[in-house]
Amino acid sequence: MRSDALAPAPIKETLAYVASLPARPSKRWWWTVSLIFLITMTSLVTGSSAIGWLVDAARGESNTPVPLLIGVLIVVLFVEVVGRSSAQFYLISAVRKLSVSLRSQALRSALRAPTPDSLALGTGNIITRLTKDIDTTVRVANAIGVRLVITGLMFPFTFIALTLVHPIFGITLVALLVVIFPFARANLRLFPATANAVSVAEAKRNNLLLDSIRGAQTLTTFGFQQWGLNRMRAASWDTVDAAADRMPLINRLTWQGSLIYGALVILGFVEAAVLSQRGDITVGAAAASVVLISRMEVHIFNLMFFAGEIQHALTALGRAVALAQFHATTSSSTDPTDIAGAPDVEIRNLSFSYGDGPAVLHDINLELPAGSTTALVGASGAGKSTLAAILAGGLRPTDGQVSVDGINTADVSAEWLSRNVVLATQEVHLFSGTVRDDLLLAAPHASDIELDTALAAVGLKPNSITYQRWLPEGLDTLIGSGATELSPEVAQQISLARLFLSDPPVLILDEATADAGSDNARDLEAAAGKVTQGRTALVVAHRLDQAKDADNIVFMEQGRIVESGTHEQLMKFDGKYAHLFRTWQR
Repeated sequence: MRSDALAPAPIKETLAYVASLPARPSKRWWWTVSLIFLITMTSLVTGSSAIGWLVDAARGESNTPVPLLIGVLIVVLFVEVVGRSSAQFYLISAVRKLSVSLRSQALRSALRAPTPDSLALGTGNIITRLTKDIDTTVRVANAIGVRLVITGLMFPFTFIALTLVHPIFGITLVALLVVIFPFARANLRLFPATANAVSVAEAKRNNLLLDSIRGAQTLTTFGFQQWGLNRMRAASWDTVDAAADRMPLINRLTWQGSLIYGALVILGFVEAAVLSQRGDITVGAAAASVVLISRMEVHIFNLMFFAGEIQHALTALGRAVALAQFHATTSSSTDPTDIAGAPDVEIRNLSFSYGDGPAVLHDINLELPAGSTTALVGASGAGKSTLAAILAGGLRPTDGQVSVDGINTADVSAEWLSRNVVLATQEVHLFSGTVRDDLLLAAPHASDIELDTALAAVGLKPNSITYQRWLPEGLDTLIGSGATELSPEVAQQISLARLFLSDPPVLILDEATADAGSDNARDLEAAAGKVTQGRTALVVAHRLDQAKDADNIVFMEQGRIVESGTHEQLMKFDGKYAHLFRTWQR
């Protein structure tokens, strides 16, 4: 079976979680639906009995007027139709409300989970659980929800009705169900694994699809389109194969359903004929029992076919519930209060490896004094971005620890860490909407004056040419998907303004100004410098004039700190940093 990064929640746990959702149905809803089904089932059984009464009346064995019996039959059929429609409305309304509530809970959990755990799960996997898996549950409930309940109730109601006609009918029905139950149960136990395999394959396919979309330019530039298509084709066939694995189980359930219904029809018809000939029951009662048995055909096959759909829906629902509970298993319930002011940051004996590979960081010891700016420099691959990601919680250290204001970051939740330590990279995302909407994400209660102040602090002053060119409508200018694309520099400035407004105690800039052209680099670096003021900052510097202005400079090489000090101290030391700086100047 295909492996799953996050196994579905067990059925009991799934149902208990859904029952605890804020949108769960009220007691009044349950009483109303129960009454509707009771009336509907009574009408179903009464309709079959009415046919028998009509037969007896037509044979002269009953004094009940035929028109009255026809009227009863019409009424019960009408009640049955109205009951089904009403039950469908109540059931689907409740399921859709639950799906919205579950999707919100699952998305909240995914967003709050530690970044390493979310990355291990995969974006495509998360999307599959939030969309396909929840939609599968809604689809199944919409398609078979009411029929499933009626099928489940039909067996006890039919058993009672048949037993009232003659006990032998009820005994026959129970005996056949007892015989077929072990075989059906054995097949049903295999459905959760096959259903989960389908979702796992779809999640893998979605991961690859997102990867191809994000890397579309790279695929085109290097001529890798065919490779991308082949990879997607293989993943799509895996999904088809996983779905095909369910077919043998469905086929087994089909012939088992045919077997039990065939036996029930033969025995029921024989029993009805014998009992009516012996005078134990009337011809009308025999006809009613035959109608009841005939109506069981659809319900027996429903039981078999729905069993697979139910298992599929429960497995899909369990996957969504597992995601909704994902954060609860990875977060701390006893977070300390948020840090006030710039804290000290300490990194002690820190090492890191990607999986089972060799170490890429070796015994890192580093102090970031409160309110200071420390620059990380070194060649590409030295481990700078890895160290920055660990400090921000994006990766977990293999050994050692990171402390912020004396608090071990391994002991706090991802939410606490994200509020107190913020990582900004050169990958900028602006959300669709106005500039105001985007900035208010960082400070929901900020006034327009405060928003303009933040933009001015990072170089976007309302009276500047850049502001007037790229933000002609000011804070009302539309940005993000569907709007005019901003220049990389302006997009980064808006991103830095968000940081300015969020005011995190610790800020990490990982080459956040790397996309700036030479004409804009100094302005953008000045904006980054403005944002780091008054907080503890770590800057992964791609331009050494950024490092020159830092309070402390750390030179990394092959995952180790080889030099540290101020710019003047390191230039006087005349080591690796001094050589790199002189080379960069030339």
